Amino acid sequence: MREVIDDFEEPQPGAGGTPMPAPGRAADRPLAAAQAAHAGIELHNRDFLVDAANLPDASVDLIVADPPYALGKDYGNDSDMLTGEAFLAWTRCWLELAIPKLKATGSLYVFCTWQYAPEIFSFLKTRLTMVNEIIWDRRVPSMGGTTRRFTSVHDNIGFFAVSKQYYFDLDPVRIPYDAATKKARSRKLFEGSKWLEVGYNPKDVWSVSRLHRQHAERVDHPTQKPLEIVERMVLASCPPGGRVLDPFMGSGTTAVACARHGREFVGYEINETYCAIARERVGAVRREPLAATAAVPESMPR
Repeated sequence: MREVIDDFEEPQPGAGGTPMPAPGRAADRPLAAAQAAHAGIELHNRDFLVDAANLPDASVDLIVADPPYALGKDYGNDSDMLTGEAFLAWTRCWLELAIPKLKATGSLYVFCTWQYAPEIFSFLKTRLTMVNEIIWDRRVPSMGGTTRRFTSVHDNIGFFAVSKQYYFDLDPVRIPYDAATKKARSRKLFEGSKWLEVGYNPKDVWSVSRLHRQHAERVDHPTQKPLEIVERMVLASCPPGGRVLDPFMGSGTTAVACARHGREFVGYEINETYCAIARERVGAVRREPLAATAAVPESMPR
């Protein structure tokens, strides 16, 4: 059985090359963190772009990537400060490193913003097969905003695959019909229909609330993604026991999804504080029963 791997003992360079302080040894950490040993969960406090060569090619079933959006946030280096062609060149660089890690049946989800989605997707189409563009409706309330254009309340998610033989299992992520809908479709025509019994396809617009500051799931990370979204990706696109790569692990949401649903995980995050949060979150999962692969209801880091 493989245990959680992390590289907390090795200080990593922060912004401007300033070394980050090394945290305490494992024996000094809280019990919750020390109990974070899940089989096949690897948490690396390293830069994926530097460390990618140590990950074998064709070794992962799924990549879930939530990289910087070029919004000017400080995640530990200047990658989110880049704009225009510099940001796109950086994006192409990490994608060129990540794509070879996929198996022949593998696939990739990449979060991005509408400003750069066309260029990122166009590049990915030269390397992979595009399956979907998913729109994440963040359910942002109507409160003021810009008066010179329509307010942006969504993120773009590109879903790409190595080939047409990519793994995809819809059943674990179907959304159950409510009783009223099932009753309305109770005519003989629909009797025995699998879709009526097990639920419907989530479609390509995912309306899932962003994690506001009072949300129970929220941790100290500025762009944390909801677990519900990432679990849907993991359950549908990684086989049970398969392996998921997250090049920009952030607060560890993808690691949590994998720990909950019996998938292996390897993640990279340069920010030592976020790595500590990810370790704590995986440790908390260890004290929970392993989640069943039932339907999921309706970077740098996150």
